[in-house]
Amino acid sequence: MGAHPLLVRAAQCIEQARALNDEFPEKRQMPAEVAKKIDLLLNEASDCKKQVEREARLTDLDNFLSAPVFKHDMGGEEETGGMSVADIGGVYTTDKQRKEAAQKAFMSYVRKGWAGMAPEMKAALVEDTQGEVLIPTDFAGTILRELPRMAVIRNLAFIRPTSKNKVDVGVVNIAAAGWGKLETGTVAADGLAADPADKDTISVHDLNALVKIGVDELEDSDEDLAGVISEALSLKLAEQEDDAFANGTGTGQPRGVAQATGITQGVAAAAGQTVTGDELKRVTFQVPAQFRKSANAAWIGHTSAEEKIALLKDADGRYLLQPNTAQGEPSTLMGYRWYTVDGLPAITTTNDVGAGTDKSVMFGDFRQGYMIADRRRITVTRLEERYADEGKIGLLFRHRVGGDVIRPKAFAWYQL
Repeated sequence: MGAHPLLVRAAQCIEQARALNDEFPEKRQMPAEVAKKIDLLLNEASDCKKQVEREARLTDLDNFLSAPVFKHDMGGEEETGGMSVADIGGVYTTDKQRKEAAQKAFMSYVRKGWAGMAPEMKAALVEDTQGEVLIPTDFAGTILRELPRMAVIRNLAFIRPTSKNKVDVGVVNIAAAGWGKLETGTVAADGLAADPADKDTISVHDLNALVKIGVDELEDSDEDLAGVISEALSLKLAEQEDDAFANGTGTGQPRGVAQATGITQGVAAAAGQTVTGDELKRVTFQVPAQFRKSANAAWIGHTSAEEKIALLKDADGRYLLQPNTAQGEPSTLMGYRWYTVDGLPAITTTNDVGAGTDKSVMFGDFRQGYMIADRRRITVTRLEERYADEGKIGLLFRHRVGGDVIRPKAFAWYQL
């Protein structure tokens, strides 16, 4: 029996509202139209919830009146929680109860595997078509919320949640506008096409992470073990994602900004491994004004390039790369935020003479230029025998994510 259509619609509204809300961290002002859209989605989800609750109460009262008196619960205690739905046995449970059951079942699976689990706990978990266990939403949500804090590009780019293997870029292209009669013939390219040219979809790839836990560690409390897994997994996923979004090949992994052949604009250093302030300034003017003057415009660069940039001074002896006095805030370079991304190519010694070849520094508007396709369900497979000689249990987590440049003109490179 499938889920109630109203519950499905409520879940969709909540997911869309959460995705919109996540695009605007606390320090970023949310546009009024986005806030209004979130309110409308939440109101619709609330209406669906109320209707499902009404139907559940009616069904419950019908069952109460038709059941023998000795089956009625006369204790006077009522369960609190969100919308309730019936399981296959006709028993109603709240959202809180189902989440707690799923979390408990997941930790039981981690500790014991399928063989050691009670039948009712197995029923609380969900498997995908490959037989992998879907991590409970609360646990997966904790991991994904950590990624923007630990990673750089995920926090800058546009994120689109998806349940598909390929995602339409989905941009609205206003090709031309003008006063009076509008000619609809050939118009200049707008730079919206992803890299390579004419690409209109982004593929979702598998990002696998292995967490090995000592058998003794499995004897700790559920809360401690869940925290250990979440912290280790968040860090590993963040590292791998950032590397791919920066310099991924696009084959079996996201395509990084440094690999996007559609980004043809940039500045090559006149002398290999030599950074100059004038060249850095020129880089910002390689992108159109709407991207250069955007509040989302930022620099990303490898540590080897940052070290050289950090030594540059202006005519008054002030360093161009200025640290931010606010805790947790990035440094600034020529008025734009600077982020260290070691997934970009490091400066090599192969080009000591002549123009640079390593795209160690990128500049642009990442929210307008780079899209991340995010499948927000993480699966896990328990490996019991493979690491038995180490006294450990392996947990193979699979996160599905894609990424690609959707506006090449929004970026420019600095080759060293």
